[in-house]
Amino acid sequence: MDRKIRSLQDSKEIIEPFHSELVQCIQKGFNDFIKVNEFVSSEITSFVEFKPRTKACIIHDMIRANTLELFSERENLQVGEFNKVFGINVNNELFVRFKKMSKNFTVSSYLTPQHKKYLGQQKIIGFPDEPTFLFAGYIPNQAWTSLSGIYLACWNGSILEWYDEAGKYSYEQFSLDFEPNKQDAHKAIEKRVRLKKGLGKNKDKGTGTDNN
Repeated sequence: MDRKIRSLQDSKEIIEPFHSELVQCIQKGFNDFIKVNEFVSSEITSFVEFKPRTKACIIHDMIRANTLELFSERENLQVGEFNKVFGINVNNELFVRFKKMSKNFTVSSYLTPQHKKYLGQQKIIGFPDEPTFLFAGYIPNQAWTSLSGIYLACWNGSILEWYDEAGKYSYEQFSLDFEPNKQDAHKAIEKRVRLKKGLGKNKDKGTGTDNN
């Protein structure tokens, strides 16, 4: 049985008490990776060049450490491993896991049966049954020297229900259905997201394994 998909507004109200700290965990995790990369280059060898997957793994582990440090003792939050996936269960209303994202807010992961179920908001052994499944993620710039943005996103199968960029941009009821391997659909999503961000005046510019 599929789980309840909570709206953007409901989700923001639930996560508001610790949203800024959640963003901090992700930003600090990326900054920690930069420090690791600089240390390796300067103190060990300048010939090392981490592959994107290695970079994402290091960032994920740093985010995990930061999240445990900040939230382990927080009331109404259950932080830890759920069937080998690290995440936060927020009062049995939201479940947040951490991922690198692409520009269309898809997440970097092998399409394992468990990951497909997570995307589809389906029941998964070892996970709580009630919370809406969310991704808290980041999009690095091309050189991996800074972040283009930090986001919360809610997927329901191949449909992006909503996303929120650290309180700056929000997008809901975005229901372009596509197969993850269809590049034309990906381009269509990026085009529509860019159009959405361009609406209105005085907009601030955005900052911008199965378990990464």
